[in-house]
Amino acid sequence: MVKKEIYRAAWECPSNIALVKYWGKKEGQLPMNPSLSFSLKKARTQTRVRIEPSSRRKVEFLFEGQPSVFADRIEKYLASMSLEHDWLNDYSFYIESSNTFPHSAGIASSASAFGALALCLVDLKEQVTNKQFTEQQFFQKASRWARLGSGSACRSVFPSFALWGRMNGFLNSTDCNAIPVTEKFHPDYQSLRDAVLLVDSAQKKVSSSAGHQLMNQHEFKDVRIVQANSHLTELVQVMKVGNHERFFELVEKEALSLHAMMMTSDPSFILLQPNSLLLIQKIREYRQKSGLALGFTIDAGPNIHLIYFEKDKQQVHAFIKSELLALIENGQWLDDNIGGGPMKLADEEI
Repeated sequence: MVKKEIYRAAWECPSNIALVKYWGKKEGQLPMNPSLSFSLKKARTQTRVRIEPSSRRKVEFLFEGQPSVFADRIEKYLASMSLEHDWLNDYSFYIESSNTFPHSAGIASSASAFGALALCLVDLKEQVTNKQFTEQQFFQKASRWARLGSGSACRSVFPSFALWGRMNGFLNSTDCNAIPVTEKFHPDYQSLRDAVLLVDSAQKKVSSSAGHQLMNQHEFKDVRIVQANSHLTELVQVMKVGNHERFFELVEKEALSLHAMMMTSDPSFILLQPNSLLLIQKIREYRQKSGLALGFTIDAGPNIHLIYFEKDKQQVHAFIKSELLALIENGQWLDDNIGGGPMKLADEEI
């Protein structure tokens, strides 16, 4: 019997950066190819949800204390979710959310946002139905529900590395939700860092959703799916033995393949900017000159993520400050590292 009371949930969820990219969706927000990512530590969304009994669902959403256009997306998300989860129809939702990083900082805020919201919803379902999930069930549900809001969000509800998509050799891997990767990787990879070099903070001219749709009829779609599977299989093996040179070769090839799909779609579009390419060139030149193990990746935008190891932090920061700042918008860059996943927040009234 569903109880008609006021319930609250509060969670904090990180964003993530994909090493093997997913591009292209099937029906039901399912990926065309598997992807592998690591969760960030500092770039997080904090979300608090209060639900109250209501005969007609109402949604109020504040982002950092102000009304946000994101509210429409959340309303559509909850409406879609309620078709399968009836209890959502019995309540009105009051949601407050904030980020620990700037909204336009080159980090996927939708991943952390929907990850945090999904965690709150699973928490609330436990309270409303008085049913306790196991830890594995809880985060599996959160991953599945996050995916329905933003595909990459399903990877954010796990610490360290997460795999999304059906993949040979990975028990329980599925297109429906991500799974934590428990492979015994070389310990160096637990010290990965991500310096986000902001080239342009403006809204993208072509959204990721539109880009995913263009993959449906892409002439290179099938080849790209094969490539992503091949890259992922090899990357896992490379990370087990600690072959850093090949690791960065694969990560960079993945990033460039993602943008190659954009540039060869119909219609074609380009998100990289001149300074994006100059940053890539300088990173490669510095790697060759310094001998350090580092490289870059790129999400669906112009900003460059400089990936490196904790032990090289001092040298990499000196390199960024001396050679890269002139190519970065207003000298803005953020430095983050691999993180421990989401965290339940203390209950506070909203």
